Amino acid sequence: MEPPLKKRILLIVAVVVIQLIYTPTSLFMKGGIEPKLPWDIFPLQVGWVIPYTLCYPLWAFAIGWLVWKMDEFRFRKAIAGLFFACSLGVSIFLLFPTYVVHPIIPGSDILSKLLLSLTIAGGDHDALPSAHIYVTTILALMYSEWYPKHKWLWLLIVVIVSFSTLFTKQHYILDVFGGYVTGWLGYRFGIWWNTLNIKRMRPVQTQADQ
Repeated sequence: MEPPLKKRILLIVAVVVIQLIYTPTSLFMKGGIEPKLPWDIFPLQVGWVIPYTLCYPLWAFAIGWLVWKMDEFRFRKAIAGLFFACSLGVSIFLLFPTYVVHPIIPGSDILSKLLLSLTIAGGDHDALPSAHIYVTTILALMYSEWYPKHKWLWLLIVVIVSFSTLFTKQHYILDVFGGYVTGWLGYRFGIWWNTLNIKRMRPVQTQADQ
């Protein structure tokens, strides 16, 4: 395995470790506020657990493609953005605790059991911003830039994931919009970081050419 690939994998693992802080804080944190608004009226529809769950293989594929296929500049932009978005999200979870009041999940069919399992495993805290949304948003923005012909597909994915968090009652509307903002800020940070690195490298390249 080439050293650059090892470095890429280690950087991705570091991002995942940061994001995994979500799990213990969501399970064991107490107190905070419920960011529910008057127009949070989406009824529970267990079928939406399918796109909610499909986020995980989607993220894995997008990140795997990023690690193995993307050039160095795109990778740096993406990894910087992911670091920023995940760090910002986790910081908000710790400093400004929020929670969701989960509904009783009726039925004993496979989708109901899946949703119940995800609800128990995910806990009820770390509501705002939605990690589902900010990870999907930053990946969608990055890949829309790199593959503009498929921009509509990434937009559709973000919309479907957004509704899945609402119809499964895992998040409120404010959590979703908080996720959009967090993902967008991560995307912008990645652009800024990449631009800064390019400017730093230019003097070195110029001296080498001379």
